[in-house]
Amino acid sequence: MMRKFIQKYITRNDGASAIEFALLAPLLVFMLVATLDFGIFIKQKMMLQSMVSTTADYAMRTQSDDGLETVAEHAYGGNFEKITLSLDFECECSDGVAQICPSACGLNDYQRRFIRVEAEGTFEPIFPYPGIPENINIQSSARMRID
Repeated sequence: MMRKFIQKYITRNDGASAIEFALLAPLLVFMLVATLDFGIFIKQKMMLQSMVSTTADYAMRTQSDDGLETVAEHAYGGNFEKITLSLDFECECSDGVAQICPSACGLNDYQRRFIRVEAEGTFEPIFPYPGIPENINIQSSARMRID
């Protein structure tokens, strides 16, 4: 009688799917969190690129660096405290040689002025993943011709 009971217990598969789920659930949750983390990284990278190009466009239109921090902060739309923003006006003659602004390029030559906006920030993943640093630097830059 005991033998029948044991054979019946061994051949039953009522809880097999629950055990399979219990074994696979941590892996599925890890994959979900990693995908979410990667999506947040891509979003921050795109926000930084958009902010840089918007700031460069504004500086190109106004030809000034007044109020660029405010423009960049509104364009970023996220936590702007971790972002380092730099702005430089560059000049070069028609032959492509960089000059100090304003430059005298010579007779029959003209000066081209550019604005360069660079931004740098850090991304911190939700969890420390093996092989991935705890802080990932995100950089973006834009260079536009003013005149």
